[in-house]
This record gives sequence, C-alpha cells and structure tokens, in this order.
Amino acid sequence: MTERTPYSRSTESNSREKKMRTEMVPSILKRLGEIVSNRLVKGMQMVTVQPLFGSPLVVWVKCAWKPGTSGNCAVQMAFPTKEDRAHTVEDVVDVVVEKTNRAIDRGATHLLLLAADNEGHKPLAAYLLAIDQTESLIKRAVAIDESLTRNGASPSIYITAKGNRQAALVELVKDISKDLLQLPPSSLSTSDAIEDLTIWPYGDVTPEKTYRMSASYTRDLRVRLYVLKRAKGCCEYCGEEGFLMSDGQSHYLEAHHIIALADDGKDTVDNVIALCPKHHREAHFGANRTSLETEMTRRLRSRKRKVVT
Repeated sequence: MTERTPYSRSTESNSREKKMRTEMVPSILKRLGEIVSNRLVKGMQMVTVQPLFGSPLVVWVKCAWKPGTSGNCAVQMAFPTKEDRAHTVEDVVDVVVEKTNRAIDRGATHLLLLAADNEGHKPLAAYLLAIDQTESLIKRAVAIDESLTRNGASPSIYITAKGNRQAALVELVKDISKDLLQLPPSSLSTSDAIEDLTIWPYGDVTPEKTYRMSASYTRDLRVRLYVLKRAKGCCEYCGEEGFLMSDGQSHYLEAHHIIALADDGKDTVDNVIALCPKHHREAHFGANRTSLETEMTRRLRSRKRKVVT
C-alpha cells in the first residue's frame, strides 16, 4: 500500500474528480448554452459557455467531496498552508476572497459548485452563482456556523445536507444561486436561467462600511512610473493614445503585470506594460487573454533597452 502524506489524495479520489470534471461538468453546463472552451488556467478549471442570448459565461468549477455515508457534501474553497491557516472568521473570509480574486483575474464570471455520488457518476447538486457573490456567501456562512464553514483550516461551502446544521448552510447557497439540475437537459433557451442570476437588485441605500485585512503584493512605484514614461502616453499594445486627463497635459494609461504577481510574476520593467483601459481589462477578462499575454511579452522583449528621459 502506497503511503500518503496528510494532504495527498488517493488514486480513487483523483479518478472520481477527473470523471466529474471531464464528463459531468460539460453535460451540466450544456444546459446553459454552447461550450466554447474547457481548460485549466493556472490550475483552475474554467469553462466558457455561450448562451443563446447574452454575453458568454466563464465558469470556475469547484467539485465537492464525496457524500460517503453521511450524505453531506461541501466544496473546499482553499487549502491554506500550515503557515497561513484559517483560524478565525476573518481568516476564512480572507482566504476565500483571495482565491476568488485569483479566479476573477483568470476571467471567471460565475462559480459552479458541483457534488456527485460516491462513484462520481450521478450529480447530486449543481449550483451556479455570480462570482461576485462569493464573498457575501462565505460571510453569511461563517455567521451561521463558523465551525462547519471553517472546516478545520480549509474553508468550505456545503451544497448537500442531511443534518440540520449543514441544511442551514445549503439554504444560503440556494438563496443566491441557480440550481442547474432543475433545468431541462437540452434547454434551447436559457435566458430565464441567466436572468435569475442578474435580476434587478434592490441594493442598499445605507451600505454598511466594513474593514478587512487581506494579503496583497507590494509594487515598486518606480517601476510603474518608468513604464508610464516609457509609453509616452500611448498604449504599448495597440499604440492608441490614452484619453487626456483633467490636468490637460497627461494621457491616461494603466500599468499591467503581464505575468500576474499572484502567479509568481516579477515586478520589473520587463514584466510591466502600459495599457489603455480597454486592453487592460481585456488582458484580465478577455477570451483571448492567453494570446494577449504572449504577444505583450513578445512586444516588450522586442523593444531596445534604453534609458527613459
């Protein structure tokens, strides 16, 4: 018998999850529209779906643990290291928000929470929610049951339940998501399903101010200023001049890390490019962001090194 480390997974567990991701996920998401792409982006499964109407969805897929004999399934949102474990409510929120922000940086617009039977053949739950609802969901979950949500040190979201404690957490998910298992297997029009996720919000006329500590990367201001000066007011990707700012003299551009700092990119002038707002957003969320990354790297490398004056 092969010895496993405390954080490793069995061959059976890996095989089951692979089956869920390669067979079950496309089958379920086809209910929303045409599958445009299904790929791993920096270790995250991202499935792009084009509904019959509206903009494409980029779905970040998260699979739950198997139900076993308890029937309770939860998605582990993150696996913090020993040095950065989620010991408090604030830690739980910070860990989930940080992981969600990584998904957003990779283009995710929605999150799929998927549970299957012990063999990985039959879906038990498939909830789709807008990615920007994740922070609210985890905050509400820890307020209801900190222990279950914290799950030791691996923040988790319950999506099937037999126990009362777990059931209360599942109701939170149902409240802000779309149950994809309730859609017809071959729905021709999914506009109603998408509208459920983008219904006109009531909002809050007196929004609550909150304070949160989260991990971030220190950026060298000198690098940013050098890159913006190097660009001379023009996007270093498309060449278009940035819009004129209120001072009447400078043109607006944004400094973009081609390889994100979260993906071990460097905060150096050969990894930072000055972009117009359109191409900066496209570099983060566009369907062709991978090819943009390659082309931006090529263009910077092709520039002759010179001192910016």
